[in-house]
Amino acid sequence: MLRSLARMLLPVVPLVTLGVGSWVGLGEPRATAIRSAGLSFTNLPRLPPHVPHALPPDHRDVERTVQSVDPRLLPDPNPWPALNAEVSTTRAWLLSEGPQHPETDGRRFVTFTFDDGPFPETTPVVLHVLEKHHVHATFFWIGRYLDGTSDRAARTREVAVQVRDAGHLIGTHTHDHERLIGISHAEILGQIERGSASIERAVGVRPSVFRPPYGQLDGYGEGVAREKGLTLVLWNIETQDLHHTDADAMARSLEEQIDFNGGGIVLLHDIRFSTADALDKLLTWLDHHGYDSAHPANVGYEVVDFAEFTRATAAAPQPFPNRAALETARATTWRAHHPESRPPVAACDEAPLAM
Repeated sequence: MLRSLARMLLPVVPLVTLGVGSWVGLGEPRATAIRSAGLSFTNLPRLPPHVPHALPPDHRDVERTVQSVDPRLLPDPNPWPALNAEVSTTRAWLLSEGPQHPETDGRRFVTFTFDDGPFPETTPVVLHVLEKHHVHATFFWIGRYLDGTSDRAARTREVAVQVRDAGHLIGTHTHDHERLIGISHAEILGQIERGSASIERAVGVRPSVFRPPYGQLDGYGEGVAREKGLTLVLWNIETQDLHHTDADAMARSLEEQIDFNGGGIVLLHDIRFSTADALDKLLTWLDHHGYDSAHPANVGYEVVDFAEFTRATAAAPQPFPNRAALETARATTWRAHHPESRPPVAACDEAPLAM
C-alpha cells in the first residue's frame, strides 16, 4: 500500500518544489519591499504573458499623459500676463508703449531697463541710484561677462548677485551681443541658450525676459524665444547714452520723450558713469512730477517694475495695430499743439563696449 501511495505522490513533488523555489528565490529584501508596498504574494500585478517585460498598463497610461501635456496650458511662472505669447517683435514694440491713457486718467507708467552689463565698476553706482529712489528695474546682461576665472569675471559675478539680491529683474541680452539676424540658426540658438545658461550659473535664476541686441530678431529667433518661454522686451524711450556723456542733456532728452510718449520703457546702459548721473537727474524729475491720486485727471508719472507695467498694459491695451500707427496718431496730435517744433523721437541704436 505504501508503494502505491508513493507512486501517486511522485508527479506532485516537482510542482511543489517549483512553487516553493519561486517564493524562496525572492529573497528577504525583495519580499520585504513587496510587503512594504501594501502587496501580498497573492495580489501582485501580473504582466501580460506574451510581453514578459512590459510595464503594467497603468504605468504606460501615466507616461503617455505626462508627455502629451501642452506647455502652453501650464500655469505661467511669471508675475505678469502673457501679452505676446507668439513672441512677435512687431507686437513687442507696441507693448513697450504701455497702456492707453483715457482723458480722465492722468497716470503715466514708466519702467527702467539696462542693457550690456553687468560692469563691476558702474553697475553698483546704478544700483545705488535706483535704491535712492526706491525703484526696481530690469537688467539685460551679456552672458560672456559672467564666464571665466579671471578676477574681473569673479567681481562681475559678485555684482550680479547684488543686483539679484536687490530685487531687480534679470534678463538675457544673448551671450556675446551678437546681432541675431543674418547669422545661422545654430548661432541664434547658441547665443540665446548660452546667454541664459551663463546668467543662471552666476545668480541661480534662469532668465524669463529677453532683449535681442539692437532690438532685432528674425522669425527663427522669435521661435527660439517662444520655445524657451522668454518674454520679449523692447523699448520706446532712449537717449544714446553709450555715445554721449552730458548727463544734463541726456536727462532733458529723456524727460521730453517721456512727456511726449506718455511713459513707457526706458532703455539705458549700466556701463557708463554718466548714465548713472543722468538716471539720478531723471528720477528726481519724475519724483517731482509724480502722479497724484487726489487729482486723477492731472498728468503725473509712476515709476514701476516690469511686472506692474505689463499688468497696467493688459488692463488698458493700446487700440492701434502696431507702433507705427500709434506714433503717427501721436505726432499728429503733437503738431496740432506745437506747430513750430518737431516731436521727440527715441533713438533705436546701441553698441556694446569692448571688454
